[in-house]
Amino acid sequence: MESVLELKGKLQNVYAQYSTYIDKVVRFVLAFVAFFMINREIGYMHMLANPVVALGLAVICAFLPPIFTLIAGAVLTMAHVYSVSLGMLIVTALLFVIMYVFYLRFAPKTAIVILVVVTAYIAKVPAAALVALGLLGTPAYAVPAALGTIAYYMIHQVKKSAAAIQAAKSSSFVNDMIKFAKQAVSSKEMWLMVIAGIICIILVYTIRRAAMAHAWKAASVAGALAYLIVAAAGGSVLGVKISTTTLFVGAVVAVVTGLVLEIIFFAVDYSKCESLQFEDDEYYYYVKAVPKVGVTVPEKTVQQINKREEYPSETEVIDAKELRKKTQQHAQKDAAKKHVRKETPSHAAQEPVRHAKKQQAGQERKQAKPRKTVDRQQPNPKKAAVKRKPSPQKRQLSDADTEHLLLTRSLEKELNLNKDNK
Repeated sequence: MESVLELKGKLQNVYAQYSTYIDKVVRFVLAFVAFFMINREIGYMHMLANPVVALGLAVICAFLPPIFTLIAGAVLTMAHVYSVSLGMLIVTALLFVIMYVFYLRFAPKTAIVILVVVTAYIAKVPAAALVALGLLGTPAYAVPAALGTIAYYMIHQVKKSAAAIQAAKSSSFVNDMIKFAKQAVSSKEMWLMVIAGIICIILVYTIRRAAMAHAWKAASVAGALAYLIVAAAGGSVLGVKISTTTLFVGAVVAVVTGLVLEIIFFAVDYSKCESLQFEDDEYYYYVKAVPKVGVTVPEKTVQQINKREEYPSETEVIDAKELRKKTQQHAQKDAAKKHVRKETPSHAAQEPVRHAKKQQAGQERKQAKPRKTVDRQQPNPKKAAVKRKPSPQKRQLSDADTEHLLLTRSLEKELNLNKDNK
């Protein structure tokens, strides 16, 4: 199981990197298989029955939305029907127009579902497609599944009626149209398979959504058995000949398909299941938590070890001359480095030499410029001339002067001497 999960992880990584190209390849394969099956089932127009035509149409449809693949399949079917009878072509075209007007134009993305169901019916494994739709889709997928069933039985009716219509060459296209329409609408087997398909999809969806262990396995088995029982029982009641062997093989393929889809889309570990309870102001919540099973893909780390040049491998051819040149060059470089180190003394050895040089330079300066001696006792006449007396404004007043000044000012204010002076 771990190896399968590791393969799943690798495939998921590959799809994440190349999803655009993988989607186009899947569309191409599906379109080619559908066109090839249609040509094999009703290949009455030999020019279109060539596999090269199916291959070219599939390449074109791979780059277009799924609705164009369905339209191409419908056109191919109508071309083959036209080579049989014009009346059958009118009925077939009317059926495809009704499908498009009332359903496909509102849900164009489900066109691929119709194509898958038609291909599964032609391959005699319709139960596998129905179980897959119930596991991966919703009950709404029952509608395109029913339309695909009707389209297949329309093609099957063309194959049954073609020999009789080609034998009666004198019949008009109106009679052929009426006869073909009655046979298509009154087919009991077609309506039985439509009912069986709807029951299968709804049952599979209901069981796989249930809070039970191994829900997907139970849904796959229940859906396959339901389809088998409804088809076999309905065929015996309505008197329709249905091959029991084909139904049983289809049911087995459906179960296997369900198991594969569970591994891809719903891999969980039920042994570690937990039941949790939450509450708020209005509700109580009972939650069942099932952990997913995931295996991390081991990343390979490659360590590259480079070989040293000093130790060549035994298979390496050694040139003696080049080896001597290299050794001589290395020896010369080492000798030059040693010579430079000897000539340039170290910083500690150079310090006494620098100190002696500084002392010698200072003595030379003293001898070249004798120092002037200035007698500090004799005043310099220039500096004495330059000195100025301090101004009376900058002179600091004594305490007696300030008190005298304040008294005179107060007396002047009291005697109004300032006004008289003015």
